[in-house]
Amino acid sequence: MAELNALVRFLDETLNAAGVPEPYASNGLQVECSSEVTSVGFATDAAEQTFSMLADCQLIVCHHGLFWPKVSRLTGAMGRQVAQLVRQGSSLYASHLPLDVHPQLGNNAQMIARLGLRQGELFPPVGYLAEPAGSPSLPLQEFHRQVEHEIGTTRLLQFGSASVRRVAVSSGQASVGMVDQAVSAGADTLLTGEAGHPIYHAALQAGLNVLLAGHYQTEVWGVRALMPLLAERFGVATRFVDVPTGF
Repeated sequence: MAELNALVRFLDETLNAAGVPEPYASNGLQVECSSEVTSVGFATDAAEQTFSMLADCQLIVCHHGLFWPKVSRLTGAMGRQVAQLVRQGSSLYASHLPLDVHPQLGNNAQMIARLGLRQGELFPPVGYLAEPAGSPSLPLQEFHRQVEHEIGTTRLLQFGSASVRRVAVSSGQASVGMVDQAVSAGADTLLTGEAGHPIYHAALQAGLNVLLAGHYQTEVWGVRALMPLLAERFGVATRFVDVPTGF
């Protein structure tokens, strides 16, 4: 059994929660219920579905939390979600951008490691540049197959080189501005989760390959990486619930 406050302090410090600029979400402990924790549940998204699946956990750790800048009242679906947490006695901890950008535990660092790439410098705001570890380049089609095997079903926009030498990896949703940013950083390929319509022509005109592996599928890795840390340090049971959204 562990104290909730100790778990929260460890997560805050490990993920540098206060040191990562966050314009979108509230990071850290969002709902406080049980003060003692024997079981910690992990999920990408905070939602009624994931809360129900983790009802036996005194702490739930997620990537997409409940509280975003536009949330101003606990009514409707938001009220029901918070009430559900209180009823089942589950505290909620969320880590958004800190769990994307962490250099070892983050979604991007974890994907890079799974793909056998060598991690390089930051690809702002939360991604990293990466290169093949064992050779100067990889055939694009081989890299595509590797991404599909390790990350998930991926749409490929083949607009650039047939060889991959440098990849800009950025989990979640890519902006159009990331196309020029990737090219300026010397990348021939952008690996991300999802993108809006305008990125098609921006990438085509820039000659940049784009792999879209899904917002959800690129953001399951950080919470999973936290599980063994909490289990070993605090002796708590841990489990992850996989609820793919298709986005």
